[in-house]
Amino acid sequence: MWTRKELKTKGKEAFKRNYWKSVLVALILAFVLGTASAGSGSGGSFGSGAAQRFGIVEEEQKEESSSDEEESITVSVTEDDGNMIVTTTDNGEVTAEQMPTEAILAFAVTMVVVCVFIIAIAILFDAFILNPIEMGCRKFFFKNLDESAQLSNVVYAFDHNYKNIVKGMFMKDLFITLWSLLFFIPGIIKSYQYRLVAYILADNSEMSYKDALAESKALMKGNKWRTFVLDLSFIGWELLSILTCGILSIFYVEPYRCSTDAALYETLKYGKAA
Repeated sequence: MWTRKELKTKGKEAFKRNYWKSVLVALILAFVLGTASAGSGSGGSFGSGAAQRFGIVEEEQKEESSSDEEESITVSVTEDDGNMIVTTTDNGEVTAEQMPTEAILAFAVTMVVVCVFIIAIAILFDAFILNPIEMGCRKFFFKNLDESAQLSNVVYAFDHNYKNIVKGMFMKDLFITLWSLLFFIPGIIKSYQYRLVAYILADNSEMSYKDALAESKALMKGNKWRTFVLDLSFIGWELLSILTCGILSIFYVEPYRCSTDAALYETLKYGKAA
Protein backbone atom coordinates (compact mmCIF):
# COMPACT_ATOMS: atom_id res chain seq x y z
CA MET A 1 0.00 0.00 0.00
CA TRP A 2 1.50 3.27 -1.11
CA THR A 3 1.50 6.55 0.77
CA ARG A 4 1.59 10.14 -0.48
CA LYS A 5 4.81 10.79 1.41
CA GLU A 6 6.61 7.92 -0.32
CA LEU A 7 5.56 8.99 -3.80
CA LYS A 8 6.31 12.66 -3.28
CA THR A 9 9.68 11.91 -1.73
CA LYS A 10 10.72 9.74 -4.66
CA GLY A 11 9.37 12.24 -7.17
CA LYS A 12 11.23 15.13 -5.54
CA GLU A 13 14.52 13.25 -5.41
CA ALA A 14 14.19 12.16 -9.05
CA PHE A 15 13.58 15.57 -10.57
CA LYS A 16 16.21 17.26 -8.42
CA ARG A 17 18.76 14.70 -9.63
CA ASN A 18 18.10 15.76 -13.23
CA TYR A 19 16.85 19.24 -12.48
CA TRP A 20 17.09 21.37 -15.64
CA LYS A 21 15.92 18.67 -18.01
CA SER A 22 12.98 17.94 -15.71
CA VAL A 23 12.05 21.62 -15.62
CA LEU A 24 12.15 21.84 -19.43
CA VAL A 25 10.08 18.68 -19.98
CA ALA A 26 7.54 19.76 -17.35
CA LEU A 27 7.23 23.10 -19.14
CA ILE A 28 6.66 21.30 -22.46
CA LEU A 29 4.05 19.05 -20.85
CA ALA A 30 2.25 22.00 -19.27
CA PHE A 31 2.12 23.72 -22.67
CA VAL A 32 0.80 20.55 -24.35
CA LEU A 33 -1.92 19.99 -21.76
CA GLY A 34 -2.83 23.68 -21.69
CA THR A 35 -3.15 23.80 -25.47
CA ALA A 36 -5.22 20.62 -25.59
CA SER A 37 -7.67 21.87 -22.97
CA ALA A 38 -7.89 25.49 -24.15
CA GLY A 39 -11.36 26.93 -23.84
CA SER A 40 -12.61 24.52 -21.15
CA GLY A 41 -12.50 26.65 -17.99
CA SER A 42 -13.82 25.02 -14.81
CA GLY A 43 -15.35 28.27 -13.60
CA GLY A 44 -17.36 28.96 -16.74
CA SER A 45 -20.75 28.08 -15.29
CA PHE A 46 -20.20 30.20 -12.21
CA GLY A 47 -19.04 33.13 -14.30
CA SER A 48 -22.02 32.89 -16.62
CA GLY A 49 -24.36 32.68 -13.66
CA ALA A 50 -22.83 35.80 -12.16
CA ALA A 51 -23.02 37.55 -15.50
CA GLN A 52 -26.67 36.65 -15.78
CA ARG A 53 -27.38 38.01 -12.31
CA PHE A 54 -25.63 41.28 -13.08
CA GLY A 55 -27.27 41.28 -16.49
CA ILE A 56 -30.69 41.09 -14.84
CA VAL A 57 -29.90 44.07 -12.64
CA GLU A 58 -28.55 46.02 -15.57
CA GLU A 59 -31.62 45.17 -17.66
CA GLU A 60 -33.91 46.32 -14.86
CA GLN A 61 -31.98 49.59 -14.64
CA LYS A 62 -32.30 50.07 -18.41
CA GLU A 63 -36.03 49.44 -18.25
CA GLU A 64 -36.41 51.99 -15.46
CA SER A 65 -34.39 54.60 -17.31
CA SER A 66 -36.26 53.98 -20.54
CA SER A 67 -39.60 54.30 -18.79
CA ASP A 68 -38.48 57.56 -17.21
CA GLU A 69 -37.49 59.00 -20.57
CA GLU A 70 -40.73 57.68 -22.16
CA GLU A 71 -38.94 56.51 -25.29
CA SER A 72 -39.84 53.44 -27.35
CA ILE A 73 -37.96 51.56 -30.05
CA THR A 74 -39.68 48.93 -32.20
CA VAL A 75 -37.90 46.56 -34.59
CA SER A 76 -39.77 44.34 -37.06
CA VAL A 77 -38.43 41.88 -39.63
CA THR A 78 -40.31 40.90 -42.79
CA GLU A 79 -39.41 39.13 -46.02
CA ASP A 80 -40.27 40.30 -49.52
CA ASP A 81 -39.08 38.74 -52.81
CA GLY A 82 -36.11 36.99 -51.21
CA ASN A 83 -35.01 40.10 -49.29
CA MET A 84 -35.15 40.52 -45.55
CA ILE A 85 -36.58 43.96 -44.63
CA VAL A 86 -35.65 45.30 -41.19
CA THR A 87 -37.96 48.15 -40.07
CA THR A 88 -37.01 50.27 -37.05
CA THR A 89 -39.39 52.73 -35.37
CA ASP A 90 -37.83 55.24 -32.97
CA ASN A 91 -40.21 57.85 -31.52
CA GLY A 92 -42.26 58.03 -34.65
CA GLU A 93 -39.36 58.00 -37.09
CA VAL A 94 -39.45 54.95 -39.38
CA THR A 95 -36.40 53.56 -41.19
CA ALA A 96 -36.19 50.43 -43.35
CA GLU A 97 -33.21 48.46 -44.67
CA GLN A 98 -33.21 45.62 -47.18
CA MET A 99 -30.89 42.67 -46.46
CA PRO A 100 -30.68 39.85 -49.06
CA THR A 101 -31.73 36.56 -47.45
CA GLU A 102 -29.33 34.57 -49.62
CA ALA A 103 -26.39 36.70 -48.49
CA ILE A 104 -27.29 36.16 -44.84
CA LEU A 105 -27.64 32.41 -45.30
CA ALA A 106 -24.34 32.26 -47.22
CA PHE A 107 -22.59 34.13 -44.45
CA ALA A 108 -24.07 31.83 -41.78
CA VAL A 109 -23.07 28.70 -43.72
CA THR A 110 -19.57 30.09 -44.23
CA MET A 111 -19.16 30.76 -40.51
CA VAL A 112 -20.34 27.21 -39.68
CA VAL A 113 -17.91 25.69 -42.19
CA VAL A 114 -15.03 27.79 -40.83
CA CYS A 115 -15.84 26.76 -37.24
CA VAL A 116 -16.05 23.07 -38.20
CA PHE A 117 -12.76 23.35 -40.09
CA ILE A 118 -11.00 24.98 -37.12
CA ILE A 119 -12.34 22.34 -34.72
CA ALA A 120 -11.25 19.53 -37.06
CA ILE A 121 -7.74 20.99 -37.35
CA ALA A 122 -7.54 21.33 -33.56
CA ILE A 123 -8.60 17.69 -33.04
CA LEU A 124 -6.08 16.43 -35.60
CA PHE A 125 -3.29 18.54 -34.13
CA ASP A 126 -4.10 17.25 -30.67
CA ALA A 127 -4.24 13.60 -31.80
CA PHE A 128 -1.19 13.49 -34.06
CA ILE A 129 1.16 16.01 -32.38
CA LEU A 130 0.21 16.92 -28.81
CA ASN A 131 -0.79 13.46 -27.55
CA PRO A 132 2.44 11.75 -28.72
CA ILE A 133 4.48 14.55 -27.10
CA GLU A 134 2.51 14.15 -23.88
CA MET A 135 3.28 10.43 -23.85
CA GLY A 136 6.96 11.20 -24.48
CA CYS A 137 7.04 13.60 -21.52
CA ARG A 138 5.43 10.94 -19.31
CA LYS A 139 8.05 8.47 -20.48
CA PHE A 140 10.81 10.92 -19.57
CA PHE A 141 9.58 11.30 -15.98
CA PHE A 142 9.02 7.55 -15.63
CA LYS A 143 12.56 6.72 -16.77
CA ASN A 144 13.95 9.60 -14.73
CA LEU A 145 12.83 7.93 -11.50
CA ASP A 146 15.72 5.45 -11.59
CA GLU A 147 18.17 7.06 -14.03
CA SER A 148 18.98 10.39 -15.64
CA ALA A 149 16.53 10.41 -18.54
CA GLN A 150 17.33 12.09 -21.85
CA LEU A 151 15.32 14.77 -23.63
CA SER A 152 15.02 12.44 -26.62
CA ASN A 153 12.28 10.61 -24.70
CA VAL A 154 9.95 13.53 -25.45
CA VAL A 155 9.78 12.55 -29.14
CA TYR A 156 9.89 8.81 -28.46
CA ALA A 157 6.40 8.21 -29.91
CA PHE A 158 7.33 9.52 -33.36
CA ASP A 159 9.86 6.70 -33.84
CA HIS A 160 8.20 3.83 -31.98
CA ASN A 161 4.78 2.48 -33.01
CA TYR A 162 3.52 5.98 -33.71
CA LYS A 163 0.15 4.95 -35.12
CA ASN A 164 -0.60 2.66 -32.20
CA ILE A 165 0.28 5.36 -29.68
CA VAL A 166 -1.83 7.94 -31.50
CA LYS A 167 -4.78 5.55 -31.51
CA GLY A 168 -4.38 4.64 -27.84
CA MET A 169 -4.14 8.25 -26.65
CA PHE A 170 -7.00 9.34 -28.90
CA MET A 171 -9.33 6.61 -27.65
CA LYS A 172 -8.49 7.53 -24.07
CA ASP A 173 -9.46 11.16 -24.73
CA LEU A 174 -12.57 10.09 -26.64
CA PHE A 175 -13.92 7.92 -23.85
CA ILE A 176 -13.27 10.60 -21.23
CA THR A 177 -15.00 13.20 -23.42
CA LEU A 178 -18.03 10.99 -24.04
CA TRP A 179 -18.41 10.28 -20.33
CA SER A 180 -18.05 13.99 -19.60
CA LEU A 181 -21.00 14.70 -21.91
CA LEU A 182 -23.26 12.70 -19.61
CA PHE A 183 -22.45 14.54 -16.41
CA PHE A 184 -19.40 16.29 -14.99
CA ILE A 185 -18.66 13.71 -12.27
CA PRO A 186 -18.48 10.61 -14.54
CA GLY A 187 -15.96 12.46 -16.71
CA ILE A 188 -13.74 13.11 -13.69
CA ILE A 189 -14.00 9.47 -12.61
CA LYS A 190 -13.03 8.26 -16.09
CA SER A 191 -10.11 10.69 -16.24
CA TYR A 192 -8.71 9.09 -13.08
CA GLN A 193 -9.54 5.62 -14.31
CA TYR A 194 -7.53 6.16 -17.52
CA ARG A 195 -4.89 8.36 -15.92
CA LEU A 196 -2.09 5.83 -16.48
CA VAL A 197 -2.69 5.10 -20.17
CA ALA A 198 0.16 7.38 -21.30
CA TYR A 199 2.60 5.64 -18.94
CA ILE A 200 1.39 2.21 -20.01
CA LEU A 201 1.93 3.03 -23.69
CA ALA A 202 5.31 4.57 -22.85
CA ASP A 203 6.21 1.33 -21.10
CA ASN A 204 4.88 -0.86 -23.93
CA SER A 205 4.20 1.01 -27.16
CA GLU A 206 2.96 -2.17 -28.86
CA MET A 207 0.03 -2.64 -26.49
CA SER A 208 -3.41 -2.16 -28.06
CA TYR A 209 -5.58 0.68 -26.84
CA LYS A 210 -8.11 -1.78 -25.39
CA ASP A 211 -5.44 -3.50 -23.30
CA ALA A 212 -3.96 -0.14 -22.25
CA LEU A 213 -7.34 1.15 -21.10
CA ALA A 214 -8.10 -2.12 -19.32
CA GLU A 215 -4.73 -2.15 -17.54
CA SER A 216 -5.09 1.47 -16.42
CA LYS A 217 -8.56 0.68 -15.14
CA ALA A 218 -7.25 -2.33 -13.22
CA LEU A 219 -4.30 -0.44 -11.72
CA MET A 220 -6.50 2.46 -10.61
CA LYS A 221 -9.15 0.23 -9.05
CA GLY A 222 -9.33 1.27 -5.41
CA ASN A 223 -6.79 4.03 -6.01
CA LYS A 224 -8.85 6.75 -7.67
CA TRP A 225 -9.84 8.52 -4.46
CA ARG A 226 -6.35 8.25 -2.99
CA THR A 227 -4.93 9.67 -6.21
CA PHE A 228 -7.43 12.53 -6.01
CA VAL A 229 -6.22 13.28 -2.49
CA LEU A 230 -2.64 13.11 -3.79
CA ASP A 231 -3.52 15.81 -6.31
CA LEU A 232 -5.11 17.92 -3.58
CA SER A 233 -1.88 17.76 -1.58
CA PHE A 234 -0.30 20.12 -4.15
CA ILE A 235 -2.81 22.91 -3.50
CA GLY A 236 -0.45 24.66 -1.08
CA TRP A 237 2.26 24.72 -3.73
CA GLU A 238 -0.25 26.06 -6.26
CA LEU A 239 -1.12 28.95 -3.98
CA LEU A 240 2.56 29.79 -3.56
CA SER A 241 2.95 29.61 -7.35
CA ILE A 242 0.22 32.21 -7.76
CA LEU A 243 2.03 34.51 -5.34
CA THR A 244 5.20 34.19 -7.45
CA CYS A 245 3.30 34.79 -10.73
CA GLY A 246 3.89 31.19 -11.82
CA ILE A 247 7.67 31.23 -11.44
CA LEU A 248 7.64 28.67 -8.63
CA SER A 249 5.36 26.45 -10.72
CA ILE A 250 7.79 26.42 -13.64
CA PHE A 251 10.96 25.79 -11.67
CA TYR A 252 9.66 23.53 -8.92
CA VAL A 253 5.97 22.59 -8.62
CA GLU A 254 5.31 21.17 -12.12
CA PRO A 255 8.42 18.94 -12.33
CA TYR A 256 7.73 17.86 -8.74
CA ARG A 257 4.13 16.96 -9.61
CA CYS A 258 5.06 15.16 -12.84
CA SER A 259 7.71 13.08 -11.11
CA THR A 260 5.30 12.17 -8.33
CA ASP A 261 2.72 11.10 -10.92
CA ALA A 262 5.32 8.87 -12.58
CA ALA A 263 6.17 7.41 -9.17
CA LEU A 264 2.47 6.57 -8.74
CA TYR A 265 2.49 4.52 -11.95
CA GLU A 266 5.74 2.78 -11.03
CA THR A 267 4.38 1.85 -7.61
CA LEU A 268 1.04 0.57 -8.89
CA LYS A 269 2.64 -1.31 -11.77
CA TYR A 270 5.79 -2.73 -10.21
CA GLY A 271 5.19 -2.32 -6.48
CA LYS A 272 8.20 -0.04 -5.99
CA ALA A 273 8.33 2.50 -3.19
CA ALA A 274 10.58 5.37 -2.25
